[in-house]
Amino acid sequence: MSVTDSAAAPLIGAPSYEAALPLVWTPLAETLGSLRREQYNDDNLRVLAAVAVLDETRAPGSNDESSPIDAEIARLNQKLNLVIDLLGFLVAQQGAAQPAARVRLSWQGAVFVGSQALGEVGLLGLSLHRSVPQPFVWPVRIAHVDGEERHARFAPFGDALQAALERHVFLRHRRAIAGTRRSGS
Repeated sequence: MSVTDSAAAPLIGAPSYEAALPLVWTPLAETLGSLRREQYNDDNLRVLAAVAVLDETRAPGSNDESSPIDAEIARLNQKLNLVIDLLGFLVAQQGAAQPAARVRLSWQGAVFVGSQALGEVGLLGLSLHRSVPQPFVWPVRIAHVDGEERHARFAPFGDALQAALERHVFLRHRRAIAGTRRSGS
């Protein structure tokens, strides 16, 4: 299969971001039933909502607080972030830690290093934020193999989940571009 094949092309050209993420691959013998897919859909919506909230609260704010109330809210926010980080750390300590792998994620799929064969179907689990212990899990099919790199295409999403994942990827993609521009200046 060449890189320009229609099954792999969207994974290459779509907005994406690259990160070291704990990754779990679980092979599937058959496709998931609609009930199980609904459960993953609901779970993933909660995961993406939690990641969005944590990313939003950690975004750098303006340094010129307009009032003492704003300053107090910012201090409370910092303390709450610390509690969330500590809780995430404690939960992670209780589970079996997955090693981080280099992953390029788009709303259409992911590229990672693995030993899966072309056409193989499985569940791909990605821990998107260190303070959110529940991973994003969704069925994928290996659409392209390039050496050790596997291009996995997500099975179709519900509208709300697709919009949430697109937003997550877009924000991370934009943040990566801004970081590159800052370091290049």
